[in-house]
Amino acid sequence: MDFVGAVNRLLRLNAIITGDDDNITTFSDTQHAAAISLAQIAIQDELAELVSHRLIPYEKTSSTIALVSGTRTYALASDFVRFYGDKPFFYDSTDNLHIYEFKGGEDNLRHLINDYATQSGYPNYWYWDDTTTKKVGFFQVPDSTVNGRSLSYDYEKSVTVTNTTDTMPFHTNEEAYAFCQCAAQRFKFLFTTNPGSIEEDPTYISAQIRLTNLMNFKNPSHLYGFRYY
Repeated sequence: MDFVGAVNRLLRLNAIITGDDDNITTFSDTQHAAAISLAQIAIQDELAELVSHRLIPYEKTSSTIALVSGTRTYALASDFVRFYGDKPFFYDSTDNLHIYEFKGGEDNLRHLINDYATQSGYPNYWYWDDTTTKKVGFFQVPDSTVNGRSLSYDYEKSVTVTNTTDTMPFHTNEEAYAFCQCAAQRFKFLFTTNPGSIEEDPTYISAQIRLTNLMNFKNPSHLYGFRYY
């Protein structure tokens, strides 16, 4: 399913498009213009909600950075959202080593080691470089012995949709349909002047549970309570 397909399904679920009405083909269609814009927002917001809960396996990917002698900080991939996993690391395949985050980050590092920003050697740790883009720094600062060495890392990429042909980040139609039901309820709450709390809406809760179950990699338990052996 692509983005415009999701918008069409959302609009039909909310009876904005009904009966024999044609589906929209572009987001610049003048008919239902306000509803189309709100539908896009509802879908993008619902995707952000799923991403925040780490529910979309479609996100996982990997990239590399090349170390440069004397360079402390490095930009991450342009579609980077966050590292994959609970203990993110950079992998040095040359020495078969993992480089983990420095505990306490840069703030702790600058208290412990006065020349952390210039001390050179093998980069034993990484830390966040708090600036206007997603960047990391290394301690020690890479020296000539590792110049040009490639470090790989796994991360979760952005799955936001913008254009009509952008692919919705789901593996199956069942997942996409359940997502559209969630987004359709979010659309209703955006459309009304007194929305209340969407987290308390039973239709939304039911659709979100169905979507979560569909995206789970293992079968749900059919048991209730404790089993005694």
